[in-house]
Amino acid sequence: MSELSILVADDEALIRLDIKEMLQGAGHIVCAEANNGLKAVELAKSFAPDLAILDVMMPGIDGLEVAKCLHSMNIPVLLLTAYSQSKLINRAEKVSVYGYLVKPITEEDLLPAIQIAYARWREMQDVRFKLKTTQQELHSQKLISRAKAILATREGISDYEAHQLLIHQAMDLRITVIKLAAQIVNSVTKGL
Repeated sequence: MSELSILVADDEALIRLDIKEMLQGAGHIVCAEANNGLKAVELAKSFAPDLAILDVMMPGIDGLEVAKCLHSMNIPVLLLTAYSQSKLINRAEKVSVYGYLVKPITEEDLLPAIQIAYARWREMQDVRFKLKTTQQELHSQKLISRAKAILATREGISDYEAHQLLIHQAMDLRITVIKLAAQIVNSVTKGL
């Protein structure tokens, strides 16, 4: 696994120190440390870590609220806690954390959890990117279809001929077919 920049937030200094040593020993960089939730959010904004390891119970705002904030910043979170109650686990599910470890933790627990959490987050990023790309392609296809229908009706030609006309006009104007399609659809929309 590649080197990650990691934010560690726990209100217990000894636990932060242990985690930092484990992470550094594995080749990761601890870019920031916090002893409360508010500080963790501030540091995440400043350092934009690859991953955050958060204690659930911290002063100020708890780790679950911090996880919510970090999710909105697109930073994956691994939670550490001394508590394994189902209520906390259910809350953790709702704030999009990528792992949940119960203290005390060992290097054998932490390092695989980090690797899996980061891999799941990367997979989610790929899915989001593919979804966005697919949505853009669908929007473009709808726009082109509407422009073809407008041209076909206006010129009294077939869809195929309208498509060819759209392509040739775009080439003549030295613009993309999608840009021309948007112009055609917008001109009809404004004319209504």
